[in-house]
Amino acid sequence: MNITLRLYATLNVYLPPESSNNETSLELPEAATISEALGVLGVPMNLPHIIFVNGCHVLRPDLSTHQLQDGDILGVFPAIGGG
Repeated sequence: MNITLRLYATLNVYLPPESSNNETSLELPEAATISEALGVLGVPMNLPHIIFVNGCHVLRPDLSTHQLQDGDILGVFPAIGGG
């Protein structure tokens, strides 16, 4: 299956060099999870803070069980600090 992965802010350093607009296309096995998708690019699992699949929020406890579908758009944000 093929998904679109969008990594924002400081996470975009994990995208392949040929990526543009903070996104890349990933070819994954059927029923791959969010954790597996992020693992393909070596994203440490302690960094994602806000995760969306097709615009719907996915809670952190579900990252290793939420199965992705062909055509999904996975968006991942780190924790953002400021003051």
